[in-house]
Amino acid sequence: MPRKILVALIAVSVFGCNYKKATEIPAPVAVPETYTEGDEQAPHPGTKSDVEQIRDARWWRHMGDPTLSALIEEALRRNQTVRAGWARVRQSKYIANQVRAAQMPQVGLTGEYGVGKTIQPFGDVRFQTATGSAPVSYEVDLFARRAREHQGAKLDATAARFDQDALAISISAEVAEAWFDSINARIEVAVVAQQLDTDLRFLELVELRYREGLNSAVDVHQQRQRVAGQRALLALSQGRIDLTDQRLSVLLGEAPGRQFPVEDKTLPDIGPTPDAQVPAVLLKGRPDIRAAQTRVEAEDRRVAAAIGARLPQVVIDFTPSYTWLNSKITGDEIPDQGFQTTNGFTWRAGARMSVPIFDGLLGRSQINTERAIVAELVERYAETILTALSEVEGALVLERQERLRIQYLEDEFRLAGITLDATRDRYRAGLSDFLPVLTALATRQISELQLVAARRQLVSYRVQLYRALGGAWPEEFGEPEDD
Repeated sequence: MPRKILVALIAVSVFGCNYKKATEIPAPVAVPETYTEGDEQAPHPGTKSDVEQIRDARWWRHMGDPTLSALIEEALRRNQTVRAGWARVRQSKYIANQVRAAQMPQVGLTGEYGVGKTIQPFGDVRFQTATGSAPVSYEVDLFARRAREHQGAKLDATAARFDQDALAISISAEVAEAWFDSINARIEVAVVAQQLDTDLRFLELVELRYREGLNSAVDVHQQRQRVAGQRALLALSQGRIDLTDQRLSVLLGEAPGRQFPVEDKTLPDIGPTPDAQVPAVLLKGRPDIRAAQTRVEAEDRRVAAAIGARLPQVVIDFTPSYTWLNSKITGDEIPDQGFQTTNGFTWRAGARMSVPIFDGLLGRSQINTERAIVAELVERYAETILTALSEVEGALVLERQERLRIQYLEDEFRLAGITLDATRDRYRAGLSDFLPVLTALATRQISELQLVAARRQLVSYRVQLYRALGGAWPEEFGEPEDD
């Protein structure tokens, strides 16, 4: 009989080890060799791939603005969203420790004290008892079920760390956008103020010619309307300064009201488009992709753990104990012998095995559930890769088109200036009324504001490109210490 049991256990062991865990999850979608908007060349067969050459995630250093670098590094230490993310990372590590506890021996300490009385026909028995024991139990992880559960929990913690890296990249981009918005808001105020000054000079000219009877009151009213509109636009632009500074303060983890050294700052010259490398680099350079891949691996371990839960489980226990008994028998016909004390150490050792026979398809459903979760996570992994590729391609396209748009806007602004000078000269010479001047002036000012917005948008597209490319997050930006 023992031999049959041994054969059964070996057979079950072989069945349990039949599950092959995945050690590296391949990309579930085809990754192109190059970007359609890039100039990269695919690596030649037999040469070392560029996949290992991951760019540094500290993209802001290429902007040439020390103030921006200082603000981003401050935000990575003080931003509440970042700090909350570090708390989630710690939670995932503690959860992994909790899961690991199932692999360890369980040791306890129990004690009990009691008094009582037993009534018997020949007399009563009064007693006091005290016991203490230290039960020890250990589950033999025959089929690595507990080990797989711990591996899955550790992979979850790794994925949480990748999530934190992705969050840090996003926060750094948000700080940069807020900083450049703050600079651009002041540039816009300066441009609108200059335009208002030009409108006021034209108003003086129109009023002078009106007093001399050279034009009608309609021209004066139209120009006054123009001045009022510029003053309203100036007020709106000045309000944007406060809003962008408030947004930047909150990103830095403090209440609005902080003053920033923005005076005399200009938007950076972003230079040529950086090398986007090959798309395969994203699989190792984007922390959100690595987090999605790691979660697939973690769930794969849980599938193995669910299979192991249907296999025999063996628990070994050992319980040393100490017992103290103080008793006394009393009765009418029993001489009083006083309390009798007995004590001593005892121990018990054993093992138990449990095998699920029928559980109402609970175990099989749990396995199928875990496999369905794996399938879901694989699809999310594929979606994350496609989204990353799309973000890089989109940023490359938008930056290229925005550069072209700026060239056309610069031509438009130059031609609008020529047109304005020509119409103004004709108006001063009395060869035309004021309407062509007003139209040319409005066109030139609109073109100038569009050019300011386009230059700011170009910087934003560069930030989006760096954010989409991701990169290796340096260890120096690890978990911040409490201030």
